[in-house]
Amino acid sequence: MGFAFKSLLLVSAALPGSAAIAQTATQEPARTPSTKAASGGAVGNGLAEIVVTAQRRSENLQNVPVAVTALSADTLKATGATSVEDLNGLTPGLNITTTGGVYVLPRIRGVGTTAGGAGIENPVAVYVDGVYYASATGSLLSLNNVAQVAVLKGPQGTLFGRNATGGLIQITTRDPQQDFEADIEGTYGNKDTIGGSLYLTGGLATNIAADLAVYYRNQQDGFGVNRVTGKDVNRGRNLALRSKIKWDLSEDTTIKLAGDYTNNRAALVAFRPVSGTIPVGGVPFSSGKFDVESDADPLSATKQGGGSLTIQHDFSAVRALSITAYRRTRTHFILDSDKRPQPITTIDLVQNDRQFSQELQLVSTAGGPFQWTAGAYYFWAKGSYDPIQIIINNGVVRLTLPSEQTTNSIAAYAQGSYELAEGLKLTAGLRYTHDRQSFSGSKTTTTPAGTFPTASDSDSTTASKVTWRLAVDYRFSPELMGYLSHNRGFKSAGYNPQAFPAVPFEPEVLDAYEAGFKADLFDRKVRFNPSVFYYDYRNLQVSSFVNGILTISNAANAEIYGLDLDATAAITTGLTLSGGLSLLHARYKDFNGASISTPLPGGGNLITSGSAAGNRLQATPDWTLNLAVDYSIPVGENELQLHGDYYYNDGWYPEAENRVRQPSYNLFNASIAYVFNDQRYSARIWGRNLGNTAYALQMNSQAVGDAIGMAPGRTFGVTLGAKF
Repeated sequence: MGFAFKSLLLVSAALPGSAAIAQTATQEPARTPSTKAASGGAVGNGLAEIVVTAQRRSENLQNVPVAVTALSADTLKATGATSVEDLNGLTPGLNITTTGGVYVLPRIRGVGTTAGGAGIENPVAVYVDGVYYASATGSLLSLNNVAQVAVLKGPQGTLFGRNATGGLIQITTRDPQQDFEADIEGTYGNKDTIGGSLYLTGGLATNIAADLAVYYRNQQDGFGVNRVTGKDVNRGRNLALRSKIKWDLSEDTTIKLAGDYTNNRAALVAFRPVSGTIPVGGVPFSSGKFDVESDADPLSATKQGGGSLTIQHDFSAVRALSITAYRRTRTHFILDSDKRPQPITTIDLVQNDRQFSQELQLVSTAGGPFQWTAGAYYFWAKGSYDPIQIIINNGVVRLTLPSEQTTNSIAAYAQGSYELAEGLKLTAGLRYTHDRQSFSGSKTTTTPAGTFPTASDSDSTTASKVTWRLAVDYRFSPELMGYLSHNRGFKSAGYNPQAFPAVPFEPEVLDAYEAGFKADLFDRKVRFNPSVFYYDYRNLQVSSFVNGILTISNAANAEIYGLDLDATAAITTGLTLSGGLSLLHARYKDFNGASISTPLPGGGNLITSGSAAGNRLQATPDWTLNLAVDYSIPVGENELQLHGDYYYNDGWYPEAENRVRQPSYNLFNASIAYVFNDQRYSARIWGRNLGNTAYALQMNSQAVGDAIGMAPGRTFGVTLGAKF
């Protein structure tokens, strides 16, 4: 991809556009985006305006000098996306892997992590209604009452701070309304899957409104079977509740109190040996692609919940905002680490994560050439294993490793934009962050000879970092805006939660340089948004498995450059085409301490240390493509809605050594909906992964062999809905 790829970047820099699928959504300071949107964002014969808060204020997406993809509630429904994991394939440059239904691990433009654990944070931040979700298990979200999902690409450390090195996923839920509204759906699908959702909203008193959102899904039959125990795997159930109370105290003051609860229980930690490899024991895996051969049935059971209080007051020229939030997550996780029928090694852990955050923010609202945002932020988190147990040889040897990692962080930030001349704007921002991490843990070993005395260890580390943003944008015409930017982001240091004694890793730093355009062409019938970028990625944190234990270390540095392209076209009334393309060159410049696995003739791998210089970054495809078509056909006073989408992934490597690989794959999704009786009732037939493509959500290489966790196969069903 060398010369040709770089040439494409240079050519693309001269094109009009910059990054956002055109999905309709509106957002004001005191209300959430509208869920009403035609797929593709068409209004009449043109494309509708999209309003986001990518810069902590409501702005037309085409005026924001940031690469953003915005997805409306209607788009999520048409594509069948019901969780954060389903955003894969809808956003160029976004690649999401998961670990057994427990940890959600997004990557944007190659920046992310393959590690999840107590106290471990992802460099792609997840925000829900302005609240940062630190835990990867806390990102197991159901998109049941979402008004908009916006994916911001590149470092967002100035305004969003905490570990937004690669970007962030910004989720905005619906706000309660005074008028009564009910939205009910029921679903039945293959694998004996039943589900449903309910949304209720209405007034409780003058100026006080509340809502309740409920989501339930139960896939009763698995995609595969554990050939040792006979039980189904790759199945699960999920219950999610979310409620919000909104009090308009006055014309200038609004108070929102929100709470949520999720109970997710699944047999999704279904890892098996990679086909064509020889695991420890010397017997290749021979069962079906979704099956496993494990002496212990996989389990992931996560309960999480939290609450937030948001107070907003509009002064004459400034809007003040306070967001106070608390969250808690508990996960029970059982995994057969060796993936074999013999009782070699089983991991049984209980993980607890708690967090508290407080943000104070001031945003200018007066007109004029200068607009600014300033704020202060406090964050506390504690992640612990209570405990993690490594059970060896059917319990003959048992290692018990309770540990606890605590984070305290404070930050202050400011960003301003000044219109230097008509159409020419300069933006500059600065953020100071001070982090303190502490770790404590112990280790107990039990053998037939007895229990060895408990050993313990503790450590702490601090880091202070300054991150910034500098950008200039110019509006060439009402339809065309171009921008240049330089952003610095950092991800905090931490400790390996499963290691003993304490093994710290250092902060990572990323400098991003970007150029892009945002264009609405042909009377706003075509939206064309490319951006090109170059990343200087230093001291990045890389994860691997050593003897079954998750280990995070620092690589020297990496280089990333590429192209994002989003385009949407309103072809005719009711017909919209959209698509996205990501071309990416992401390579380690030098990495001398990489984990290298060499297959042994008798099975398993020899784990050594070596260089990964020149190799591709983990879980990062060189290119991806997504295409979608939406067609609404009037049928008398009713409507037939057709949707189809396609996703291509060039393939990726799970480890820095680049030996085991997920090959390229294609995904097809489609839905047909009939909406009738003044949009009150609907019937939708849908299907996801219609080609039944077998591909990995997670892979790794360990001493016991190479392992793979499969994504779901083909799903299809019917959904009936009613609105009142």
